[in-house]
Parts: sequence; structure tokens; C-alpha cells
Amino acid sequence: MRVRLGVLGLAAIGLLAGCADVVDGNGALGGVPGHSGASSTPDFPGQTGAPSGSASASAPSLSPGGSASGTAAPPTPCPHVTFAAAKLAFDCLGSGFRADTGGSIWPLRESKTVESATGWVVEEGAGHWGATDGHSLAAIATNVRGQMADAGGYGDAPTITTLADDDTTVDGADAHLLHTRFTLNPTWAKSRKTAVKQEQLWILAIKVGSDDVSLWYTSIPDLVKDLWAKVPSIIKSIKVG
Repeated sequence: MRVRLGVLGLAAIGLLAGCADVVDGNGALGGVPGHSGASSTPDFPGQTGAPSGSASASAPSLSPGGSASGTAAPPTPCPHVTFAAAKLAFDCLGSGFRADTGGSIWPLRESKTVESATGWVVEEGAGHWGATDGHSLAAIATNVRGQMADAGGYGDAPTITTLADDDTTVDGADAHLLHTRFTLNPTWAKSRKTAVKQEQLWILAIKVGSDDVSLWYTSIPDLVKDLWAKVPSIIKSIKVG
């Protein structure tokens, strides 16, 4: 993912200043009153304005924990993250990751720079959605992916290919896995002087209560594609509760 200057990784999956949030702990799809969606820090080197097609300011966002965010303990750092606000714990992809809890989309992002010239990162993180409001786990995962793409973290007009879109379980809890390959627009990639050609994104929407959902994700560019094979073991490490 691209990053904004001064913020690691997907500052809400690589958001531009003024870009929208994704899920905010109340389970709303398509709009959350009272959320400006603006990030306090820019996320991409050399860019300050939102890209064309970026998510609207009314889009929902992942909350640090919904109504519980004020009382939950802060997340523990890598190599093993416990994120009480999202009721999730999980292993990190490797060493050298730094945590950021100020993103506009993902309230917890562990990231590591893999291309210093552009600030491109590999990242992993989580957030709390809240009640489903009648939406399926699949719909929630797809909503988050769409807003991540609209935010511009994969450049302009990437080709989006769904590799898996399956119901599953995580630590015995109902879940839905959405696995996506983003192929960067070659013209855009050349203009940004990045060697990244493709990036794979895994999103898990997980039931952490009877009507309570949290999400986990990792986004890994082909510059470190050896990590793609590690994702199943990371998913197996996820604990709910």
C-alpha cells in the first residue's frame, strides 16, 4: 500500500487527507452521521489532495472499539497483537513492524516500509465494526474493500480480481474471508516510480459476539510476495474474545 508522509502503512489503508473512514463500530453501510472522515496527518508522500473517485465523507469507518473504545486497553505491539477494543488477538507477519492507531479507516495498523523511495508498505491490522444492522459478513467485507480501493491506496484505476470470497470460521467464530489481488495501473505506477506491480489484500469479517463484528486485514505488495504464503498461518493465529 501507498502511505501518507509521516504515517505508517495504510493510514486507513493509505488514505489521502480528507478521505473518508470505513467502518465505525455501529455497523452502518454507506454512511455514518457525524463522521468527517478526515485524517489528521497526510498519508502519501508528495500528495495532499484526495484522488478522483475517493470515498465520500459520509462513508462509515472502523472504530477503535465502538462504544467500548473509551474503556478498552490499548493494543499490544508486534510480534503478537492483542486488540481488546476489537476483541481480537493475532500474530504479526514478521519483525520490524510499527503500530499506528490514528488512521482514518483502520484504527490499528502495523506496517513496515518495503520501498523507501515511495514509502510503500506491507501492513496488517484490525478494527471494530459493531452490529451487523442486517448486513452479511460478506457484505461488510466487500464494503470495506471498496472503500479501501476508493481511498487511492492502490493507485488510480487498479484492476481488482477476487481470489476468494468464502464463509469460514476463525477460532470457532463465524467469519467471511475476502481475498483480493490489485494489479496497479502501469501508467500510474510508472508516474509514481514504484516497482510494485501487484498487491494482495486479505480481509476477514469476524463475529465477535451475537451481533458484533470486527475485521482483520493484511495487504502485501509483490515486493515481499514471499509473505503471501505466510497469511494462512497468521489467520490461524487469530483468537476471538
